[in-house]
Amino acid sequence: MNRIGRDSWLLTRPIAHRGLHDRTRGIPENSMGAFQAAMDAGYPIELDIQMTADGELFVLHDWDLLRMTGIQRMSAALHSRELKRIALMDTEHTIPRLEEVLDLVRGRVPLLIEVKNRRSPAGRLERRLCARMRKYDGEFAVQSFNPFTVRFMRMNLPETPVGQLADDYSGKKEIPWALRSALTNCRFNLWTRPDFISYNVRKMKEPRPFLTPLHRGGRTVVLGWTVSDEKTKARAELHCDNMIFEGIRP
Repeated sequence: MNRIGRDSWLLTRPIAHRGLHDRTRGIPENSMGAFQAAMDAGYPIELDIQMTADGELFVLHDWDLLRMTGIQRMSAALHSRELKRIALMDTEHTIPRLEEVLDLVRGRVPLLIEVKNRRSPAGRLERRLCARMRKYDGEFAVQSFNPFTVRFMRMNLPETPVGQLADDYSGKKEIPWALRSALTNCRFNLWTRPDFISYNVRKMKEPRPFLTPLHRGGRTVVLGWTVSDEKTKARAELHCDNMIFEGIRP
């Protein structure tokens, strides 16, 4: 059963990718400033969740800290006290805990939470996130590239929309062919049963054979990521129900 109603925010409100960030204004992605800016503009917020070495949930996209902090360390190897002291892109912003973000948002705009887990089985990260979000008084949805995570979240958050993030992996020769094909064409969905699919809009130059009929038939909700210009915006409007955006104001 799909848990997305016709008037759901997942269908009607463009979603700010990692908040409404702007490097020229000193507002990094996945920062408290970016989340506040998204709230001020009325946009739902997409954010990324990882777990530290001591089991705390932090908001950070990359597996390592180099791009966002200049430090060559893996985020999962650090303890929360270490991670919290690190500045984002030479600004006053630091890497936020999930708890800080939830305290800031407090249900004023919906959240789309990407669970970052490269390990096959779902585990401690997913359990901690479920335990915390069951107590959260606000609209949210969850998504992940990891099919095991998608299935776990769907089973353990029965009232929450859960989505499968997907991309075209045909050029990733380091991945075995059968797995590349399964991931590209969302074949794990028969097992995971997601409520929606978030697909790389830049790989939607042509209709996706497995995705477009489902979308046009109203059987699958499709979000397009990441819309960043008029070309990708037009593509998302053609092939998707909604968009995850950055760098523009849809």
